Amino acid sequence: MKSILEALQSGLYIGDGAMGTQLMELGLAAGSCAEIWNIERKADVVGVLAAYREAGAQALIANTFGGSRWKLKLSGLERSVHEINVAAVEAAREAADRSAWVFGDMGPTGRLVEPLGADPRESFVDVFREQAEALASAGPDAIILETFGSLDEILAALEAAKSTGLPVIASMTYSRDASGGFRTMMGEEISAAAAALVEAGADVIAANCGTGPADYVEITAALVGAVQLPVMVQPNAGVPRLSKGRTVFPMGPEEMAAFVRPIADAGARIIGGCCGTTPAHIRAMRAAASLSG
Repeated sequence: MKSILEALQSGLYIGDGAMGTQLMELGLAAGSCAEIWNIERKADVVGVLAAYREAGAQALIANTFGGSRWKLKLSGLERSVHEINVAAVEAAREAADRSAWVFGDMGPTGRLVEPLGADPRESFVDVFREQAEALASAGPDAIILETFGSLDEILAALEAAKSTGLPVIASMTYSRDASGGFRTMMGEEISAAAAALVEAGADVIAANCGTGPADYVEITAALVGAVQLPVMVQPNAGVPRLSKGRTVFPMGPEEMAAFVRPIADAGARIIGGCCGTTPAHIRAMRAAASLSG
């Protein structure tokens, strides 16, 4: 396969879908640590990712979204950062079967950078660097920073991830504001956030989660208009709603796939799925993209 950055100079690629909801179908308890499954139930993690690859995904994201020391500490696993992250990349490599890229995944810590929070920026960089180095040691094709709502935090993660020498995909979550535009949870507007990420060295600018694919046509266009880098997007399977105490993502595979061409026409190079998406969604999206192979 071509390197990820070489490939993204042209063409359209399909990513994978949700990990957490798929593991819940296999018995992961809500609120428990999904990342420990990389060790304790590795075959199940491989199975989820292999199903995405068989459905047509050309990029697989390792099960390490909550793999930082601070997040793992919530489950008493803060001493297992290296083991858990390495096992996750190995699982993704096995599932990829040399026919998909593998991205190591880094998500938010759940803390705020000073002065809004108690922890200085240097502590965030240290925590993220520990995870990034563990991921890099297992040989992924890139590191993706996902679902960040704070520019301060993602910039700390980006600094840490770039220190590995791997390509870095920087993905933030945007919601529509009162004016009709899109902003992060902390109020950063798309073009300003994207420009800051480019300046800090991101190789791919991305957006994920938050809302469904209809909004992602606009989000993609805004990102493409703001940067000269490849753009990746991963919308949810519709806007989530509560049904009988459960969070439900209402959009089926064919309905979601109908947005693939509009998002691609807006300029996205990789289109995947976030919360609520399944291998069936990815299969329909791959078909809608009219990709062969």
